[in-house]
Amino acid sequence: MVEITSVEALFEEVREDLRVAAEAGDSAASLAMARSLFSDPDPAKQAEGIDYLVRAAEAGARDAIEQLGELYAEGGYGLAPDPAKARETYERAVKAGSLGALASLGQLLLNTDFSPEGQKRGLEMLEKAAEAGQVSAANRLAEIYLGGLGVDPDVEKALHYYGVGLINESEGAIVGLGDALRTGTRQLAANPKVAMDLFQRAADKGQAGATRRIASMYLNGEAVAQDVVRAEQMLTELAEAGDAQSFVELGDLYRDGIFVATDVPKAVGFYERASALNFNAGTTRLAGLYLAGAEGVPINVKRSLEYYNEAVEGGSTGAMRSLADLYLEGRILSPDPQQAIDLLERAATFGDSASAERLATIYAQNDPFPADYDKVKSYLDLALAMGNTRAVINVATAIAEGPLARSQRDASFELLSSAVSSGVPGAAARLARLQLDGLFPAQGLSGVMTMLNDSATKGDQASARFLLQLYRDGYGLLLQPDLTAAETFLATIEPVLGPEGAAIERISLAVQRGDDIETLQAISDQFEKLSRASVADSLNDLRRQSARAYVYVLQKRLQALGLYDGTLNGTLDSVTIRAFQAACREANAVQACAPGPLTAGTARALADFIWSAHS
Repeated sequence: MVEITSVEALFEEVREDLRVAAEAGDSAASLAMARSLFSDPDPAKQAEGIDYLVRAAEAGARDAIEQLGELYAEGGYGLAPDPAKARETYERAVKAGSLGALASLGQLLLNTDFSPEGQKRGLEMLEKAAEAGQVSAANRLAEIYLGGLGVDPDVEKALHYYGVGLINESEGAIVGLGDALRTGTRQLAANPKVAMDLFQRAADKGQAGATRRIASMYLNGEAVAQDVVRAEQMLTELAEAGDAQSFVELGDLYRDGIFVATDVPKAVGFYERASALNFNAGTTRLAGLYLAGAEGVPINVKRSLEYYNEAVEGGSTGAMRSLADLYLEGRILSPDPQQAIDLLERAATFGDSASAERLATIYAQNDPFPADYDKVKSYLDLALAMGNTRAVINVATAIAEGPLARSQRDASFELLSSAVSSGVPGAAARLARLQLDGLFPAQGLSGVMTMLNDSATKGDQASARFLLQLYRDGYGLLLQPDLTAAETFLATIEPVLGPEGAAIERISLAVQRGDDIETLQAISDQFEKLSRASVADSLNDLRRQSARAYVYVLQKRLQALGLYDGTLNGTLDSVTIRAFQAACREANAVQACAPGPLTAGTARALADFIWSAHS
């Protein structure tokens, strides 16, 4: 008779049986061992799991081949990403009939092969996987067609592919379409109410991310009356149920002080609770706070470094990047470029595409190590394989502006040009700027502007904003400002920028018109279209652009609060200064306002106070 003495003994016996079977060549046992070891918190055990996964893949286990491809593409468990092996492994899994690998290979090609052939093949693979019922492929195709990422925008196709996910109750499809409807796109009208309903559908199924989005909409008053108390309650309930990200968002709420009174010590408490759940984002927030200091939390470099190191040991790639920056800057820590590189390489091994991009730019700059194009290209390939397609923009720029320009300018130009062709957001704007600055050959000013217009028409906001800036401000001797052309162009691209983005651009255009009372009123009207989250930055930008417009906007809102009884004229007279001071006192921001009424501190303090009072 078999006797089982304990659960621990049972699992130990199971693992030993699987280990023996795996050693004998059983692919299913090898895969089971790999997955068991991957779930172990010990990095050494996780690395051991890689060996079993490779065995299972070599024995022909389709799921193992697919998972190994994912690890080669993204890194993890101590295995460094290897785009070439990822592609080769995915090809094997596709031949074995894996739809997941078909979708993954298609996405890998879209991320890494910017040639027309590579982009076409990648798109076809995603479409084939979606047609066979692969929901993640359908969701990705919806994003591609909605955003015009390398294809002409097609909202009908996007909705068709979202429909595949919706009918399968895919949380990715529900939340993805909800995000698009929340703000709208060029071809899809914003409908926050439907977005809220979609988020609620996902939230009812226990999707915490959807619930957090609903809380955000209550914070901002989107589709519902603003209700900060309800939003905080929703986040609190999620956090108490074990959602560490909600603790972080509660901390951000009190740290930033946009919707509630700033209370940094309270924010620290929330971050500590997230950290106690082994959530690295909470730990890195604490590290950042103690490094910079804030009201109620004095600078404590020693404690900050303790938190950073704790997060690094917990596998936080963000903490690895932050520590690497500290070693490179050499202000707080003694300069140690090699330690920085080691941290960035470790983060890249964990699948952090931002670290791979950072390594590529470091080796393009000749500081602190000699420029090395082979390393640049290797790390860029890693970043792209992990889905960071925007890395090509910054890396190509670093090559063009650095010591590698002499030998690799053509390669850099080709990188950016192919990124433009494949629809990487922001690539056209960067290429245009570098061409106008003479770092790359250009087909004349008209050719640059045509490229920008084409990208803007397809929904690229960066291209739309840069072309608008060219019309508004001109560009040296190449182009004179044309405000009429700027306003005409803005009217055509408003669906791309969205109502708030268009309002911000209209403020900048109005400033160029002058500071007569009619113009000042027009600027003030545009502020009514801004969310509380963007008001402070926009007001501070206005302060730099036009002091009179800045004063007028504040006069009008302080008058509505009963704090200003002077004339609305944009003049910083004694009555206006007293009103500013009264508002600063009511906002408990006397210290922030102390440097003067036309300073950034006053602008932010008054923006937070006034727009909070209005809501």
